[in-house]
Amino acid sequence: MDSDSRLHILLPSRLVLENYKEIQNHLGRLNPEDPVLLDFSQVEQMDSTGAAMISYLNKTYPDIRCDGLSPRLKHMLDVFTGTDAPTPDSGEPAKTLPSSHWGESVKQFMVLMADEFAHVWHYLWRRRGVYPGEIHHQLFQMGYGSYWIVSVITFLVGVTIALTSAKQLNDFGANIFLADVVGFGMIRELVPLMTGIILAGKVGASITAEIASMKVLEEVDALHTMGLNPEKFLMVPRLIAIGLAVPLLVTLANIVGIFGGMLVGKFYSGISFKAFYQEMLTIVELDDVLIGLGKTLVFGWVIVISSGFKGFSVSRGALGVGIATTESVVLSISLIIVLDSIFALLMY
Repeated sequence: MDSDSRLHILLPSRLVLENYKEIQNHLGRLNPEDPVLLDFSQVEQMDSTGAAMISYLNKTYPDIRCDGLSPRLKHMLDVFTGTDAPTPDSGEPAKTLPSSHWGESVKQFMVLMADEFAHVWHYLWRRRGVYPGEIHHQLFQMGYGSYWIVSVITFLVGVTIALTSAKQLNDFGANIFLADVVGFGMIRELVPLMTGIILAGKVGASITAEIASMKVLEEVDALHTMGLNPEKFLMVPRLIAIGLAVPLLVTLANIVGIFGGMLVGKFYSGISFKAFYQEMLTIVELDDVLIGLGKTLVFGWVIVISSGFKGFSVSRGALGVGIATTESVVLSISLIIVLDSIFALLMY
């Protein structure tokens, strides 16, 4: 019997617990002897309740067919029921984002970014859908776990910038202006850029490896089955944590980086700490500090979203995890440099 002679049932977009009674009442009126075609073309979300309903229908109705099952929904049904529901070729590898399809990749990235903005706003407004303890854990990992490397790198950058500038300034008898170069350059440009690059290599790689491993081990599919949104459950704590960690890291990096410049000014150019500080205040204002902080916040969010994007689009296997981790670091650093160039064009 072809599909045209079957009773066609278009399933709703959400097969979840909240809609269980309505769906069950509708399906309960069907005759078990009638041939039925279940249309999954509009189904976007399904939890374990929805999977249980489909499993019940497969056992109750001997002549039932499923149409429009996406690979993700098919996999969820297999995980939950262990049955071989009709689907596209199950031997197909996991769907990935080909590097050559730039347009599709950019579209998926923008969609994920828009979704994450909405998820963060929804969580801050309703405080639901995210495990609160995860925010504290991520804040510890991103903040406390990164302060040491951020301090060392920014200190050395401050020393390097001061040394390369001091020689030229001393030749012209303008050594006092070393404070202006170090203060303005570190606070507005170098600290945000270096902090972003450090976080991309340390935090971004960690996020991608963690999410990609969960994807490979089917833990992301398990979250779908439990009715949770993985993009919200996994990404929102990290986005909030990076937003809280960045101001602390930037403040520390500014202090340490400028201190490195002060040491060079003291022992190389003969500028006292007090003179260095007073001169720096003549050029550096509160707006410069806020601009540097705002840029680093943008960089932090870009790092988390880029890392999550690569983690969720990973291919199966350990090799895919490694490739995704490498690509996430490259993508994050590239976007940071592009955004920093855009900020420079807008501000100068």
